[in-house]
Amino acid sequence: MRNANIVAAALTAALVTLQLAGLAMLERSHAQPAAPAQVSGSQPVLCTGGTEVPVPQSHYD
Repeated sequence: MRNANIVAAALTAALVTLQLAGLAMLERSHAQPAAPAQVSGSQPVLCTGGTEVPVPQSHYD
C-alpha cells in the first residue's frame, strides 16, 4: 500500500510540473515584444484604447 502512495505522489508531482510548464509556454506565446522606444524611455506609455473589440451578445431565458 505504501508503494501505491509513493507512485500517486510522484504522478501528481509530474502532472503539476507539466501544467506549470504548459502555463509558462502559453504565457510566452501571448507575450508581445515591447518597442525599443518603450523600453528605453523614461516616461510612461499611456494606452488610450483606440481599438474596439466586438463583443457578441448572449441572451439568457
